[in-house]
Amino acid sequence: MGNGIRIFAALDGELEPVLACGWLLSMNRGVIVTAGPPDRGPGAGLCARGFMDLHVLRQDLGSDALLRAAALRTRRLAALFPGEGALDLSHDPPLGRFDLLVVGRPRPGKPSCWSADARRFGAVLVAPRETPSRLGRSIAILADGPPRALKTFGIVRRLFPAIASIHLILDERTGPARTDEWLRWLDCRCPVRHSTVRPTADARSAASLAAGDDLLVVERPVRLWGKIAFEWRLAALLDHTPGAVLFAL
Repeated sequence: MGNGIRIFAALDGELEPVLACGWLLSMNRGVIVTAGPPDRGPGAGLCARGFMDLHVLRQDLGSDALLRAAALRTRRLAALFPGEGALDLSHDPPLGRFDLLVVGRPRPGKPSCWSADARRFGAVLVAPRETPSRLGRSIAILADGPPRALKTFGIVRRLFPAIASIHLILDERTGPARTDEWLRWLDCRCPVRHSTVRPTADARSAASLAAGDDLLVVERPVRLWGKIAFEWRLAALLDHTPGAVLFAL
């Protein structure tokens, strides 16, 4: 586990799941989690607004009211979660470079804003629909294309050193030889099961929902057509996945 991992939790909309994810992440050694108001200035990136659709953004709370509400909920979380995690609250929007941006859920059925500023955030973690009791123990990975090192899984291994199980979900056209190579690339030293799924948004959403893991890792496709469809595919997954979702920018 590397030290100095910086995470910003954007407080906008529902506070509890975002704060709970931040608290759980802060329990890992060397991880610094700061929660505060999202950056709404020029160049902030749409995800910095809290991952809410631009047309349905909730009424803004003043920063002082937002921080008071977050402080109250953070004290409650401290009583719920074991360990020595700590979540720092800031009155200021995120400044500088962060390894991870934690955001709230988009409203179901509404277009999602998925394009955070990749120069400022390495990846985005979308909080689950409810306050999580654990995070990063049981992981599903949705990947396709040729076997390769996954940027998202590299982030996961840094954030969650105590992974208990992994479910690798591949395109149904992936043959046994490629599946074995995928498993060698993961080299995760924990139980891994794999399955295949049709390369459609509905099938992938159904597979992700059936997996029942506490974190879904979505790998950006390598094929051109897959990259073009990634934003639509991600929006569909967020509509149908109740757990946390992580993707790299």
